[in-house]
Amino acid sequence: MARSVALWFFLLCLILWLVLTMVFGWMVKSQLSGSDRTGAVGRAAVQVASFPTLVKDVFKELNQIATGRAAEISVTVEREVGADYSGFVPLDRDDDSTVEGLLYRAESTRMARGWRYVLGGYSMSGTPENGLLLLSPDLKIVRALKLDEISVGGVEPAPNSRKFVHGFALLPDGSFIVAFDDGMSLQRFDACGQRLWSTAGEFHHTVSLSSDANTVWSLINDKALAEVSVADGTVLRQISMEDVVAANPEVDILQMRRKLANGTERNDRNTAGKWMEDPLHMNEVEPLPANLAAAFPDFSVGDLLISARSLNLVFVLDPSSLKIKWWRIGLTERQHDPDWLPSGEIMVYNNRMGRDFSEIVTLDASRNDRRVIFDGRKNDFFSRIRGKVQPLPDGSLAVTSPQQGRAFEVSRDGQVAFELVNPKPGDDKFNYVISELKWVPETFFAGGLPDCGSGGQ
Repeated sequence: MARSVALWFFLLCLILWLVLTMVFGWMVKSQLSGSDRTGAVGRAAVQVASFPTLVKDVFKELNQIATGRAAEISVTVEREVGADYSGFVPLDRDDDSTVEGLLYRAESTRMARGWRYVLGGYSMSGTPENGLLLLSPDLKIVRALKLDEISVGGVEPAPNSRKFVHGFALLPDGSFIVAFDDGMSLQRFDACGQRLWSTAGEFHHTVSLSSDANTVWSLINDKALAEVSVADGTVLRQISMEDVVAANPEVDILQMRRKLANGTERNDRNTAGKWMEDPLHMNEVEPLPANLAAAFPDFSVGDLLISARSLNLVFVLDPSSLKIKWWRIGLTERQHDPDWLPSGEIMVYNNRMGRDFSEIVTLDASRNDRRVIFDGRKNDFFSRIRGKVQPLPDGSLAVTSPQQGRAFEVSRDGQVAFELVNPKPGDDKFNYVISELKWVPETFFAGGLPDCGSGGQ
C-alpha cells in the first residue's frame, strides 16, 4: 500500500511539473514575442529563464580577471581567423609616447595629405587605455592622449573595462569633445588633452559639431537627442523620441518596436503604447551644415540626420517643429554614421550585420534607391557593429572598421591607399579597437602644433 501511494504521489508531481513547465514556457515566449499579458509574473519568468546566461556572464568575467583581460575587455576585439598583417610596418613616433602595436601600410601618392586623428583603445605604457592619437602628414605619432572620465555631480565613472570612447568632435582651436558608450558624461579637452569641462549624462555613439561651432549634438539615454554648449557643456535642449512620435501622428516609422501595454494586437483606444527593449538604438545625429544647404533644397540648415539602427532607418528631423521631413527604411541593415554630401546624397555606413561584409552606400534624397560606393568584399571589410566613415575633399573615403581593429582610406578609383591595424602587442588572438579615423587638412595646424610640453601624453 505504501508503495502504491508513493507511485501515485510521484505521478502527480510529474504531471504538475509538466504543467508548470508548459505554463512557464508560455509566459517566457509571450513576453519575448512582445506581449505583456502575463504582467509582472511573466517578466519575472524571463528573468528566471535568463539566469543561466547571467551565471555564464559572471564566470566569463571571473575568467577575464584570472587571465588579466578584465581591464581591457571594453577596448579589445577578437582578431579574425586568417588576418594577414604581412606588409604592414610599425608607425614611427615623433614624441616620446609609449604607444605600442599600431601597424600601417600606405601608397603615399594615392593618399589625401593631411593630419589624422585616431580614436580607440591602445596599449599605452603597457596599460590598456581609451585614447586619441594624432598622426602627422608623414604618418608619425606626434601626440598620444589618454581619455577618461571624472566624477560629475556625485556620479562615479565606470572603469575602463566597462566603457568605450565613441564619439568625437574636433573644434577649430584643436580642442575636442568626446563621449563614451556606457559612460556617464560628455567631456571637452584642449589640444593637449587637458580637461576643460565635464557634463553628466549617458551620452553615447556620436558628437557632431554645428555649423557655427557653438554647439554639438549627441545622443543621451535610450531615446533622446541632446544639444550641448561648446563653451561650457550646458545641455541646451533634449528631444525625446516620444515627443517626435507625438509631433508626427501620420508618420509611424518610430513606433514599429512598440507594443500595447495590455499585450493585445487590437487598440482599445487610449491604450498607451510601451517601447520594447532598445527600440531604436540611435547611433548618429548630424546637423545639416550651412555650406551644404544648397545641395538639399528640401531641408534647412540645422536639420538633423539621424540613424536608428534597430529599425534599419535613416531620417531627417526638424529640431524646432519636430517634424520628420524625410526617411528611408530597409535600404540599409543595422547602419551607422549617415553623412550629408555635397552631391545632395546621403552617405551611410551599411554594416549589414547579418551578412558577410559591410559596405558604404549613398541614398538619393529624392528617390527611393541607393548606390554602393565601396563594396567591402574588395578589402575584406566587415564590422558587425559600430563604424564611422568620412568623405574627404578629394573624393576619398576614410573608413573605420572597429570590430576588425582597423581603419583604411579608399581613393576615388576605389583602391585602398592607406590602412591601419591595431594588434594587441604580444597577442595573436586580439586587436585593440579603433573607434574612429578622422582626417583634417595640412592647413589645420598652419600655425604649428600647440606646445604641450610634457602634458601632451
